[in-house]
Amino acid sequence: MSKILSVNNLTVHFHTEAGIVRALEDVSFSIEEGEVLGLVGETGCGKSVTALSVMGLVPVPPGKILGGTVEFGGRNLLSLDSEEMRAMRGKDLAMIFQDPMSSLNPVFTAGFQVEEAIVAHEPGASGKSLLSRVIGLFKKVNISDPEQSVQKYPHMLSGGMKQRVMIAMGLSCGPKLIIADEPTTALDVSIQAQILTLIRRLQREGGSSVLLISHDLGVIAAMAQRVAVMYAGSIVECTSVGELFENPRHPYTKGLLGAIPRLDKDQTRLAVIPGTLPDLLNLPEGCKFRERCPEAIPICSSVSPRPQLIGPGHEVACHACFGN
Repeated sequence: MSKILSVNNLTVHFHTEAGIVRALEDVSFSIEEGEVLGLVGETGCGKSVTALSVMGLVPVPPGKILGGTVEFGGRNLLSLDSEEMRAMRGKDLAMIFQDPMSSLNPVFTAGFQVEEAIVAHEPGASGKSLLSRVIGLFKKVNISDPEQSVQKYPHMLSGGMKQRVMIAMGLSCGPKLIIADEPTTALDVSIQAQILTLIRRLQREGGSSVLLISHDLGVIAAMAQRVAVMYAGSIVECTSVGELFENPRHPYTKGLLGAIPRLDKDQTRLAVIPGTLPDLLNLPEGCKFRERCPEAIPICSSVSPRPQLIGPGHEVACHACFGN
């Protein structure tokens, strides 16, 4: 398989009144054609900023992309102007946002908002053929009574139906890459399972690649082939899902997995990661995780670790893993 997306050394800062927020530092990862890559980490670690950077949606100001490349289809997306990027959004790469309650415009019908996404890239689409296409998309994402649902306003739809509308919008022009930013966060457990099953089925049927962002390792285990773990704006471990669960190497990854309840073990207490994420306005020298790390060694206080291969397709950014 060939790479459909390759992010290399992406660095993004936000200039605020309080100072410079170092949201992303030298983030690198890639996605193969037809692959689902999971991006996981605590709230505030940079997952959504990564997605917005790929989509060219980082607000400038206060945001600024200081370095790196985002290669998609042989083009560096960071070098495109606003019109060129707009032509690619929705058609070649699309994003499903994490809050369907606020992502849909309340004054337009659900059907109109999906039509709008299609017409933006196919100006000739109109009339009954366009409506029929939208109804077909609603059927594809399992929206009940699609002929009536296209005429409904967002407040008339449940949270699960709103999320399905967002998925229909993302799929409307057959993108090669779909970024799903915590697509089940605002939904109850039963609806979450339905949405994840739907995304997996549509991804397999359409052959699209997916960047699935989540803080839930259970979701990642069910959906992704590979996973990248983020901490404080950097990727600290990247490998296959099976390898991550069976042989986690970074202390942060071990901590995340240790905090998950296990049905096959008699657990009286879950493991915890002491402390909190560092302040992105004032990041510590050396390894960003060292103040919370049970395996920290002297070099961690002065030298920031770089990702290194420790096995086939398994990268870790940790001095202790290499005995430095």
